[in-house]
Amino acid sequence: MTSPVRRAAALVDSSPAAAMRLLGPYLASEPDDWFALCLAAQALIALEDSDRSLQLSRRAAQLNPEDDWPVRLQAIAHRNLGNTAMAPWLARRSVLINPANWQTHYLVANTDLWANDVGPQAMAAAEKARELAPDEPSTHNLVGQIALAQGRSRLAIRSLEQSLRLDPENTIARHELARAHLRRFRLAKSVTGFLAVGRMDPTIPQTGINLHAIAVGTVQLLHYAVLAACILNPLLAQASAGLVLLIVLGGLLWARYRGGPALLRFVAGIPRRDPLLVVWAGLVLLAGGLLVLRGALTLGKPADTAAANGLTGIALLLLIAGMITTWIRRLRFKPADLSGRRKQPPRPPGTSAR
Repeated sequence: MTSPVRRAAALVDSSPAAAMRLLGPYLASEPDDWFALCLAAQALIALEDSDRSLQLSRRAAQLNPEDDWPVRLQAIAHRNLGNTAMAPWLARRSVLINPANWQTHYLVANTDLWANDVGPQAMAAAEKARELAPDEPSTHNLVGQIALAQGRSRLAIRSLEQSLRLDPENTIARHELARAHLRRFRLAKSVTGFLAVGRMDPTIPQTGINLHAIAVGTVQLLHYAVLAACILNPLLAQASAGLVLLIVLGGLLWARYRGGPALLRFVAGIPRRDPLLVVWAGLVLLAGGLLVLRGALTLGKPADTAAANGLTGIALLLLIAGMITTWIRRLRFKPADLSGRRKQPPRPPGTSAR
């Protein structure tokens, strides 16, 4: 390996642009060096130039058809270009060339996940990659992601926790673990997980979207619970309204002492990002407050007093107005509005030589 190629190999992961500055002049004089072509193709993937990467990796595969690295690079370039037919086919071809390399199996599973093909074959490939590289955090992460896509949240949590034990700074694994906890309705763990991801990498747009989804789901659950109780049983309505207020108070206290400033800043920014959600939540809380007041007025008295019935009617109108607000909100609100700066997903393992 010549000096420019050796230096480029050391730089390709940390500084792909610097690696390309070394490889450009070298490949101009040595265009048939398949290893240097692969390094350049890998650097171009990191630089989001998949078209040129595909050209170079194809040339490398022609020069050395017995190595899986050029084929894996082609598969990743095709995936980045949105070619749902060629990317999985090339990923599986890399396994045929080198079944002992965990990265080939990882690439098959990763490509299937990208194509939303999360059947038994995707999981089998991910588990084979984990078997071949048990100390590689990304293999456990991939098993967890596929398990989550399959609806197997328990397996997802176990795999993602193992990934984080091997690499505690892995924001993708932490984000997916928060999603898995959300699937199992562990709201506290889910929220703290998303907040941790936001602190580690504020550029990940899905963090804010998922936190916002939790807020919307909470308001929706409380709304329909109070509405159902209000219609079915006045006494139950009073109890439900009190429960709503207690949950809100408890949530605020938890946000203050466990969620920290990051969660408070997120909550404080909701009126700017989604004002109709604030209107909706306000209507639910106001209806709940009226029902609590109704309970206080009827305490020890007949439950059919005119004042009590009037408060119940107003509360129902507020809850119906809340439903109308949700319909308007669905027409106007787009989750992408929360994302802020967008970031390309990280390049997965599968581009290195071994």
